[in-house]
Amino acid sequence: MFFFKRRRMADLPGHERRRSIRHATVIQVAKIRLEENREELCLLRDVSPEGLKAEVYVRTECGKHVEIEVQTGHRIGGRIAWVTGKEIGVSFDEPMPMSAMLAHCSFDSRLSKLRPPRLEVDMYGLLRTDGSDVVVRVRNISQAGLQIAAPEPFHIGTACAITLPGLAPRAAT
Repeated sequence: MFFFKRRRMADLPGHERRRSIRHATVIQVAKIRLEENREELCLLRDVSPEGLKAEVYVRTECGKHVEIEVQTGHRIGGRIAWVTGKEIGVSFDEPMPMSAMLAHCSFDSRLSKLRPPRLEVDMYGLLRTDGSDVVVRVRNISQAGLQIAAPEPFHIGTACAITLPGLAPRAAT
């Protein structure tokens, strides 16, 4: 016969408080939108229908509302339940079926393929094409590319290089 001591959720460390079994550990880049309409990248770790654990790279506080967007385009809101170093726990506003949120085959109808999360930005960059440099305005950026506003149109597929503040030039088309 086995005996165990039942523990109240309040007695458990923040990262161990969950209402359901967590999904297998996930490592997936996602976008987190904070209350101030600030967008940042985060790394999803553990996920369950009621919440998730993520690694974030900005300061956050318990109780703040956030929205998480994954590569399938699915979004879900929740509140930060705990913060430990760079890790946070998010309790979803309502339960979310994990298969719908994470499955790479369940695309949002607006998307034809998976896309890395895009962050809205407002910054300038230097675009080099055929030996000439043009200052462009960067509107959004992801791990796969960026959207720019340039003074003159470019032909699709034109070889170029983009330089952003603090980063080395990056080849693009």
